Amino acid sequence: MPEVIAVTMENPEFENLISSLGYEIVGRILIGDKRNAKYFITRGKLQKLKEMVQDLQADKIIVDHVLRSSQWYNLEKEIGVEIMDKVRLIIEIFADRARSREAMLQVEYARLQYDIPHIKEIIHQIRSGEHPGWMGGGEYEIADYYEQIRRRMARIRRKIEKLKIQREERRKMRKQVGYVLVGIAGYTNSGKSTLLKALSGRDVLIEERMFSTLSTRTSKLGREKILVTDTVGFVEDMPPYLINAFEPTLEEIYHADIVILLLDGSDDVNTFKRKMNLVLDIIGGKVHGKIIPVINKIDIAQNIEQKIEIAKEIKEPVLISAVNGTGLYSLIERIKKEAGIKTYEIAISPEENDVIEYIGRYGKILEIKKDSVLQIKFEMQESFANSLFPHQYFPQEMKGG
Repeated sequence: MPEVIAVTMENPEFENLISSLGYEIVGRILIGDKRNAKYFITRGKLQKLKEMVQDLQADKIIVDHVLRSSQWYNLEKEIGVEIMDKVRLIIEIFADRARSREAMLQVEYARLQYDIPHIKEIIHQIRSGEHPGWMGGGEYEIADYYEQIRRRMARIRRKIEKLKIQREERRKMRKQVGYVLVGIAGYTNSGKSTLLKALSGRDVLIEERMFSTLSTRTSKLGREKILVTDTVGFVEDMPPYLINAFEPTLEEIYHADIVILLLDGSDDVNTFKRKMNLVLDIIGGKVHGKIIPVINKIDIAQNIEQKIEIAKEIKEPVLISAVNGTGLYSLIERIKKEAGIKTYEIAISPEENDVIEYIGRYGKILEIKKDSVLQIKFEMQESFANSLFPHQYFPQEMKGG
C-alpha cells in the first residue's frame, strides 16, 4: 500500500479520495490561504514537507489543489518524490475503476491530456538548462514522446466517436418504440447506483467508494416503458478537459427526456447547496429534458425543510431513501407526469389486433375486459396516444386519465 503525505486544507472529501485509491495517509501538512507562485505552498511549509518526507519515507505527496505544471515541476525537483495534484488523483481513481472498453479509452485520453502541459514544462526546463533530461532523454526524445501522445489522442478520439455514434443510434431506436429515457446525475457517492438498483431491481454493484461508476448502466424500470441510466458522478475541481473526456458518456444525461438530479440529504445544508450548484453548472446548459431534483437518504437527513427550499430553486423535489425504498413510487409517478405518460381507456372490437399490438408496443396495458367489445386500460406517452385518435379502428371515444 503506497504511503502518502496529504497537503490539504482540512478537506475530508479529499482524504476520502486518497483512501479510496488504497493509499495510506501517513502524514498531513495543513495549508491556509497563503500561496507561493513557484511552489504553490509557502517556503516554510515546503521545508516542513521535505523534513516529513525524510522522516516518514513517504512514497508520494498529494496536493489538494490543481497545480500549474511549473508548480508540479518545482515541487518534485525540490522534494525528490512523486507529486500528484487533485486532478491527477481523480484520473488515477478513474483508471482504477474503468472496466468497459469505452471507459478505459476515456480515462487514457484524460491522462494523456493531463500529461501534455507537464511534458511541455520539462521541455521548457531543458531548454533553460534546468533539467538534464526526462527518463534519461534529452529535448528531442521528449519532444518525440510529446508527438506520440498527440497521435495516440487522435486515435482514441476516433474510437470514442464510433462508440458515440452507436450510442446515438441505440438512443434513437429506444425513443422510437416509446421508451422514456431517464438519466441519473449527481455528485459522486450521492447514491446513484443504489437508486438504479432500487428502481430496476437489477443486480447493480454497489460500492462505498468514490467514483464506483464510470461506464453508463441502463436498466428497464419493471414493466414500465422507462429506461434509467446511471453514469459517472461529479466532484469539485474537475477541470473542463476532464469532463469533456467523458462527454460521450454524459450525453446519456444530456439527451435524456428526464434527468434525476440526485442530492445527498445527509449532507449539511451548505454542502448540499454547493454540490447541487456544482452539478447544475456542469450539466445545466446541456440538458435537453426536464430536471427533477430528488433528495436521497431522507432516513438519515437533518434540516430537511431547508434542503427542500434549496432544491425548489430548480423545481419541487421528490424525497426518497433509495436504501429502504421510501418515496420510490412517488418518484416513478413524477417521472410519468413530467414525461407526459397518461392513463387511457378505449373500447375496440376483438378483431382489431393491430390496435392491441400498437398499445402493447408503445405503452403498458394495465387491464383488458372482454365483453361484446374489448375494454383496454393502458398507459402511454401522450405523443404516441394521440396517433390513435384518427385511427380507423377507433370509432369509440378515447379518454385520457
